[in-house]
Amino acid sequence: MIFIPKMAMLNLARYKKRTMITAGAISYGLLMYIITRSLLSGVDTESIQNLHLYETAAGRIMAEGYWANRETMPLEKCFDPALTVPMLEEAGAAYAPRISFNGDLIFFKDPFPEDGSIPGRFTAVDPERDADVFEVKNSLTEGQWLKNGEQGLVLGHWLAEDIGAKIGSPVLVETQTLDGYAQVIDLEVVGILNCPNPEITRSGMFLPLSVANDYLEMGGMVTEMNVSFGNSSASDEQFAALAADVEALKLEAVPWQVLGADFVAISQAKAGSSGMVILLILIIAGVGISNTMLMAVYERVRELGMMRALGMKDRQIRSLFLWESAGIGLIGSVLGTAMGMLINWPLVRFGLDYSSLLRDSSFGYRIQGQMYGVWDFSSIAIAFLLGVGLSVLVAMFSTHRILRLNITASLRFQ
Repeated sequence: MIFIPKMAMLNLARYKKRTMITAGAISYGLLMYIITRSLLSGVDTESIQNLHLYETAAGRIMAEGYWANRETMPLEKCFDPALTVPMLEEAGAAYAPRISFNGDLIFFKDPFPEDGSIPGRFTAVDPERDADVFEVKNSLTEGQWLKNGEQGLVLGHWLAEDIGAKIGSPVLVETQTLDGYAQVIDLEVVGILNCPNPEITRSGMFLPLSVANDYLEMGGMVTEMNVSFGNSSASDEQFAALAADVEALKLEAVPWQVLGADFVAISQAKAGSSGMVILLILIIAGVGISNTMLMAVYERVRELGMMRALGMKDRQIRSLFLWESAGIGLIGSVLGTAMGMLINWPLVRFGLDYSSLLRDSSFGYRIQGQMYGVWDFSSIAIAFLLGVGLSVLVAMFSTHRILRLNITASLRFQ
């Protein structure tokens, strides 16, 4: 029972260089797999959190047809928020009414560096109620948060930096009222925020709901009611349970997965990329193991022919090669997982700073500045077993070639 495993280990020690080269190929593949899975899982987790806290909450209630025409942000697709309050309070949900509308942010030289205008999406929020659902208020880095009745504007840090806005800078917002009439809102920059969600930092423009209600002539109507169930793990199910009640009010409930569809698409693509990484690991390890075993076969044909002449059975020879390949796989797996965990530690602790890449572009992920890894121990265990299992699997095919030779042909092999 122990003769063949012992002989296999002696053979590995006899061919140290070849053993370490093959084990190194396996360990490199597993290392890349562990690091890639760690970073992608970390990005997923943080993006979902930042979507909930700064952009979508658990979901959003809107008037019928608004979501289908969301690009134009039609103010006529509005509703009375009071209709949904009893239902939301009964469900134990926090809620934040908002008005989203298109407009042009206009600014002039002195105090700004240059005259200019920027088209964008403006979000009117209830300064007090919004903090029950979103963390935008807590992301202020300069100035103060909005106040009811105050004609203030809070900008994302990157946007403020691009146009040269400072606290106290006067701006104009050119837009249209609910009835389609041109309107200009005179505002003053009162706050600048820098939050973990790059979409908000890049283009966020917030003003008080009361000011938007007056200037847009909304009559107390809003375009959306954002809903949150806190950190509940069942928030998706709780929001889905509201759908029937929302439809009864002739409104529509849109979950965060639909609101953040760009991120969801990226996340699904990530799952496919993980599969490609696994495929590459299989190819790297398979080629390495196959090459090693075939070389071992050709170098040891006469030796193994002698063993067969002395009575060693084919299944014992096959077992010998399987033990050798398992040993190589074990060495590679131990090295790969150890190096992967060692490199992953600073990724989890400190992350990777790539804020310069996200400054002017968006990749769908809701992360800013630092990309952190996570400890995905299930992936580490899978990587370890993959390295050993693949080695044994490939060896099964490699040993078939030597066993096709008869004993006399093996002894005469040059």
